[in-house]
Amino acid sequence: MNKISTITIVSQYFYPSLSATSQLMTDLGEGLSNPDYYTNVNVVTATKARSGDPNKKLEQINQITRIFSPIEFTTGILGKIINSLFFVLGCLIYIFFQQHRQSRLFLASNPPYIGVIGLFFKFIKGGKYYFLLQDIFPESAVMAGILAKNSFIFKIFDRSIYLICKHAQNVIVLNSDMQDFLGKKYSDINYKIVTIENWAIEDIPEIDKQDNKFARNYNLDRKFTVSYSGNMGRLHDIETILEAAKMLKDEPIQFVFIGDGAKTQIIKENIEKNHLTNILLLPFQPRQVLPLSLTACDLSLVSLLPGAESIVAPSKLYGILAAGRGIIAISSANSYIDRLIKDYNCGVNVSPYDSQALANLILELSQQPLKVAEMGANARQLYKKQYTFARGLDDYKRIVLDL
Repeated sequence: MNKISTITIVSQYFYPSLSATSQLMTDLGEGLSNPDYYTNVNVVTATKARSGDPNKKLEQINQITRIFSPIEFTTGILGKIINSLFFVLGCLIYIFFQQHRQSRLFLASNPPYIGVIGLFFKFIKGGKYYFLLQDIFPESAVMAGILAKNSFIFKIFDRSIYLICKHAQNVIVLNSDMQDFLGKKYSDINYKIVTIENWAIEDIPEIDKQDNKFARNYNLDRKFTVSYSGNMGRLHDIETILEAAKMLKDEPIQFVFIGDGAKTQIIKENIEKNHLTNILLLPFQPRQVLPLSLTACDLSLVSLLPGAESIVAPSKLYGILAAGRGIIAISSANSYIDRLIKDYNCGVNVSPYDSQALANLILELSQQPLKVAEMGANARQLYKKQYTFARGLDDYKRIVLDL
């Protein structure tokens, strides 16, 4: 087997960030760092190193270059644009001076136009790059209300993403709906598009909620608990969950939101305006706490706006499966999430914006502990079968390393 001298992973978010992208790319960097495959793994990121973080062994990664960002954390659009432009510029400098043409470049699409450095690497240095398209851009920006469809800026981004995908060795997307959407949009390069689904970042031991310290700390062991854990972004149907919580505020049912994002403020405003004592809002939890936070509930929620299933892939899904909790999905009928939970009987799907149906379902399931337990057991079996890190790593080795 010929060894590949170097692979450089470019991801705006990396350890010690707590975002899903950061943790997935950190896993991938560590997993690919194996002398049986190649010599070096380098990482280029905008995430700052922080003192006092839990010790994590990254010694096997050859080099981590942290690009300057003027704003440390923001959910605002302007702040994100500023940070992303600094990151792209820093990456171009890195590629020009430090990336050898024989090495391989792996680009995670945060920001989505980071792919321009792949074009630079190919046409200026003659190198090869792989593009992980984590959401279908610029359609995702249109759905989020950031861009107007068919505007001049939309067309520029649309053409840029096409060129980035066309000249990549492979374009990796995160679910079958995304592959179908992108394959139809770019039919001439359909053969380059492959699906590699994400994985659960922790192999979570089976923990009963009543024995869960996290649940006891927040009194979640005393009520039927429904949890939403992860990004609360613009493409997630948070509003339907909040309306259902309002309908159920007099029932012995607790809602827990763990994470952050553009819609966090909406949650805070609803709690205050409607006096919703049945909603608990917590920040992102450290990775070592996830086995407890993800199992401190009876059911877990996944939500997407209509049509977003072909645009994004919620990574929270895989942690829920690993935690062995049944899923209530808010997504369009026959989406890949709907098909998955129906095929494996590990959850129930509700249409977006139907808060009454969601409230009715949660109330019904709160009185059916055997059904809830069965869905959770099926979720855990699905995780073991399909969504461990070992499976994801094997998929990436086949594509990126030609193994």
